[in-house]
Amino acid sequence: MPARTFDWRDDPMGTVVAVPEVRARFIRVEPGKPAGNFHSHEESDALETWVVLEGAVKFEIEDETFVATAGQAVVAYPHEKHRVSCAGDQPAVYFLTVTPHRPPTHTHYDAQGSRLPSRPGVTNPTWMGEPAMGPAPHTPVRS
Repeated sequence: MPARTFDWRDDPMGTVVAVPEVRARFIRVEPGKPAGNFHSHEESDALETWVVLEGAVKFEIEDETFVATAGQAVVAYPHEKHRVSCAGDQPAVYFLTVTPHRPPTHTHYDAQGSRLPSRPGVTNPTWMGEPAMGPAPHTPVRS
């Protein structure tokens, strides 16, 4: 398969790749949209890494809250409860990876911080309406 280039402006909510080793995607967050409940990746033992591309993003990780801006990266360890929201009055865009990306991908918590039952995470990820990149095609070994 030839190399591909992905531009977040083509699909600001698109998933680039979703395989057991990693899920990578762009996300655009709007000002004033609530962050939702916390989650972690403890069941899949995954690290989540974000790189802010535009705007300002508010990160709440465990008991800390901080804002990252374009060009800055943030990492959450598998056991760290976290949530993300827009920190400014303009939309923000970030790129994220979750590594590894094996089910269950997320551990969710209710508003009081109690752990919820496991459930599937991201299903049917797409890029511009088409399935995201998945497993590499098999290349036969030549003898």
